[in-house]
Amino acid sequence: MREIFILEHGPMPEPDRGQKHLAARGFAVRSVASYDGEAVPDVDERTAGIVIMGGPQMVTDLDAASYLRDEIALADKAMKRDVPVVGICLGAQMLALHLGAHVGYHDDGHVAFGYYPLDPTDDGLDILPGHDPGPPLHVPAGNAQGFDLPAGATLLARGEVFPNQAYRVGQMTYGFQFHPELTRPILDQWQRVLAGNYGKPGTQTRAEQDALFGRHDARLHDWFTRFLDDVFGDPRRQ
Repeated sequence: MREIFILEHGPMPEPDRGQKHLAARGFAVRSVASYDGEAVPDVDERTAGIVIMGGPQMVTDLDAASYLRDEIALADKAMKRDVPVVGICLGAQMLALHLGAHVGYHDDGHVAFGYYPLDPTDDGLDILPGHDPGPPLHVPAGNAQGFDLPAGATLLARGEVFPNQAYRVGQMTYGFQFHPELTRPILDQWQRVLAGNYGKPGTQTRAEQDALFGRHDARLHDWFTRFLDDVFGDPRRQ
């Protein structure tokens, strides 16, 4: 069975929507907790892809989370072998840093915590929904740092608080600053753990987050699961 490695960076209340979908498709989905001492796996002929998740760690302080270096090395090996890699939030920042881009705090101290409209570029319209005929897709975000666009990468989407929201490198590597994998239990966890961010510039209230989740989650689910199908393909493919 072909494997997809999910590189986690903290305990979660349940498997996220991406993990659930990929397992239902027939992939062997393996969650890897290097933050808890688990060894980072290697890429071989059974590896169908790698997803690098978000987390509380900062790539600007790799010495405090040196296991992230092992994850970056794994992603580099996958990229060189044309194995699909998807970085989400911290994962996208890790890939951007590896590719030579600057990662750091917002220039004005803003923090993203809530649901924000996604503005696809012309290049991004082949994978992201546009605005016509309905409103823009709103995506959940929870980050204090963002990334510059890596050299050679294609910008796929812009956002309100942090301008660079999605990019592609080649045809097999994607970075998303937002969290398309979010489920209601994971949002509940966010609202407890990240409660100290309420009221900071750029953030939304809990009521706003709840309303936007109800309004946009189904559309986000439909888009993200289609994206995963396109990127990782058929689990039976050799």
